[in-house]
Amino acid sequence: MTFPDCLRPIDKKSSRAEGRASGYSFFATIAPLLFSGPLIVAVMTLFSVSLAQTNVPNTYAITGAQIITATGKVIAKGTVVIRDGLIAAVGESVEAPEDARIIDGTGLTVYPGLIDAYTSIGLDQPQAGPQQVRPGGPGQSVAAQQQQDPRPGLHPDLLAVTKLDSAPTRYENVRNTGITTALTIPRSGIFIGKSALINLTGDKPSKMVVKSPVALHIGFTSTGGFGNYPGSLMGVFAYIKQTLLTAQHYGLEWERYEKNRRGVKRPEPDEALEALQPVLKGELPVIILADTENEIRRAIKLGEEFKLKFILSGAREAYKIADLLKEKRAPVLVSLNYPTRPQNADPEANEPLRVLRQRAEAHKNAAALHKAGVKFAFTSGYLQNISDYIKNAARAIEGGLPKEEAIKALTINAAEIFGVADQLGSIEAGKIANLVITDGDIFDSKTKVKMVFIDGNRYEIKREPERRPGEVAAVIIAGEWSLELQSPQGLMNVAANFTQSGNDLAGTLNTPFGQVSVSSGTVSGKDIQFKVSVNAGGQPIEATFTGTVEDDRMTGSVNVAGQGSFGFTGMRRKGPGLR
Repeated sequence: MTFPDCLRPIDKKSSRAEGRASGYSFFATIAPLLFSGPLIVAVMTLFSVSLAQTNVPNTYAITGAQIITATGKVIAKGTVVIRDGLIAAVGESVEAPEDARIIDGTGLTVYPGLIDAYTSIGLDQPQAGPQQVRPGGPGQSVAAQQQQDPRPGLHPDLLAVTKLDSAPTRYENVRNTGITTALTIPRSGIFIGKSALINLTGDKPSKMVVKSPVALHIGFTSTGGFGNYPGSLMGVFAYIKQTLLTAQHYGLEWERYEKNRRGVKRPEPDEALEALQPVLKGELPVIILADTENEIRRAIKLGEEFKLKFILSGAREAYKIADLLKEKRAPVLVSLNYPTRPQNADPEANEPLRVLRQRAEAHKNAAALHKAGVKFAFTSGYLQNISDYIKNAARAIEGGLPKEEAIKALTINAAEIFGVADQLGSIEAGKIANLVITDGDIFDSKTKVKMVFIDGNRYEIKREPERRPGEVAAVIIAGEWSLELQSPQGLMNVAANFTQSGNDLAGTLNTPFGQVSVSSGTVSGKDIQFKVSVNAGGQPIEATFTGTVEDDRMTGSVNVAGQGSFGFTGMRRKGPGLR
């Protein structure tokens, strides 16, 4: 049996390696009996470790790589061993275990998995904008809206973990940038809810969660409740303050009742006010969204008045009061979503000097905080294009932030702020195996992320073919094709039927479970890429096909999410492009 080079054991003759190989052979023998059908057999063969070899540890060894630990130590040429989802060992003299799958790290650099410190990834957002009210509507009177929703934007009892979607394709683009972990929370509300720190892998939400709840989140954005209250920054701040005072009173009422229940009427339970009690007691941090200097000052005042354990997020103008933030020991989640000129702006219009200055100084924000000694981590800040996350971190370096501090802001600093530094943020033995492997300096624009590990699960990065400006599809893919998959088990044949409209590719592949649809299909020049998702035993399995077409033949590779790749070839049997 043949294994891909990156999955070969160190010594196939060793007893442990032989046991592992025989396990693969066993599954390869029974797989056709369990799943008759070429695609499923090929895909399930790659999943044999988890489905048929539970006694074999999921072990990798990345050898000969440069290792950036994020603890201040750089290993010029070393080995990282991953076992059962954890970092088992790291160092210059570490030897790869006999049962490890070897990844040759020559010319590669290993970083800790990147952490995005504020997102809404994995959560469905409400369709309406800031003027949404619950449950009243614009057709109702102010009195009716007040009766139904007297406390607009009050959702402290909402837990992000209960809203998570674990669909495997939802996190692919984010993983491709090197982000392995994210803090996620819905966008809307004033008292927004409680966030969850998640790893971007897992077949169900419970397997994704590293910590929940992490913090309560508060925003200064108007919700447009009854009578449009609160409708200004001053109104929102007053609303937040009054709500916290009400919650304090609620807590005192229950404390008095618990001390002496006899002869005392039981207070009326309130889920929202109850959810604020851990925050008021200092047991749970509060993350306050504050961008401008005025908002940041108000957030600090609020935190001090109610003795909150507060963290600031966004903080685009934090550089203006960096010394104050240092004095208050306030951690900051710095947004990398730098302000830009609106695309629909009149090119002839003169912009205010304040706006121009803010745009010019944005990438220097992190450097100013570092110089002042403020603890900070980076957040994407709802970037429209998540691939700009690293690019904008590189701009922070151009703005004066030392490179090693930028790495910390993407990794260990967030872990420390969120209280999970014993699990994440650096490459150290015993921590979760979240790693990013690149072919160079991660801040170099030419560097590519080659693969990531999340919870010890390997994800190879397969990028869509780059379409040069003006380039159109140079081949016609439409028609019936016979695909031959070169799986570890042997050659497998799959029938495919493609349709094409310009650069867009669609179609179906036949499986024992019926036809599966092609998704995200593209044609760029002679390059193609498409995905299929198969439900095997209740487990969604996604495969990405990437290849090149010449006349009526195609060649390429199939990547099964988290499990590796193998080659495929194809020949057109019928269609408009047949020659």
